[in-house]
Amino acid sequence: MKAKEFLLIFCLLYFIPCSFAKNIIDLQDSLRITEPISFCVSTARQEINILSITKADKRDNALVSNSETALKSNWYSFERPEPFYLRYYLKQSITPVAMAALGLGILGMTDIKLQLQENLNWNKDLKVPMYDDQLRYAPYAIGFILPLFGKYPKHKLLHLIPLVTGSYLLADGVVHQLKAHTAMARPNGTQEYDAFPSQHSSMAFVAATILHHEFGSYSPWISVCGYTLATWVAYSRLAQNHHWTSDVLTGAAVGMLSTHLVYLAYDFLSDIFTRKNLALYPYLIEGGGGVYLSFSF
Repeated sequence: MKAKEFLLIFCLLYFIPCSFAKNIIDLQDSLRITEPISFCVSTARQEINILSITKADKRDNALVSNSETALKSNWYSFERPEPFYLRYYLKQSITPVAMAALGLGILGMTDIKLQLQENLNWNKDLKVPMYDDQLRYAPYAIGFILPLFGKYPKHKLLHLIPLVTGSYLLADGVVHQLKAHTAMARPNGTQEYDAFPSQHSSMAFVAATILHHEFGSYSPWISVCGYTLATWVAYSRLAQNHHWTSDVLTGAAVGMLSTHLVYLAYDFLSDIFTRKNLALYPYLIEGGGGVYLSFSF
């Protein structure tokens, strides 16, 4: 099994049990629902609640009350993003855009590209282990450890799943498409024409950027630690003569920009859901479960 497949499975195995364990505990004392599909309209609050239930317990005839559902929705529903979030992501994207421009510039200047490679590939014989395969995922490990010390991620666990997997898959897809269309030879002389851009660099900077978004508000040193590890991974690809300088710069930019784009899309959806008073989340009860949809107008 490839490392990236193992990472995705590990994330899902970590987040899903934590998410639904709390859900089950919260709903142990909920009232049971009998109708397969039930509608509850409250004209006083001008709120429409739709409850879709499967395998419900037929021994009771009571519906889950709006107050009980509202308490649980706080754990699943979107939260309004910070003001001017678009400006924030544009500012955050200045560095990766500059890195991509520098990488493309070096790519077009053969003499400079060769000179940089000659000066940086000191470990081309692979005599010194640099652990680039393992350290590209190290920022995720930091994110798993920080909650043990009371530092929790910015987003709820159920929301982290699409954020992490979406950032990873978007960056991975862009990298693979660029590799297929450029078909650039690696500097180590192997018959591999997939040098541009560096996937190791891209994945390392995806992990570092996620760590920055989720935990950077606690201390800037958390972000510094994540980006330092990612930079080491990118540098090790040069030192071991696996990639050109243009490859790692562009790969890092792809990783950062892909993550920013996924987080921007999430905040955009959060803004819509909170402004339109929309709430959507799954829940479980004894003997059944369903999906809750709420819209206030």
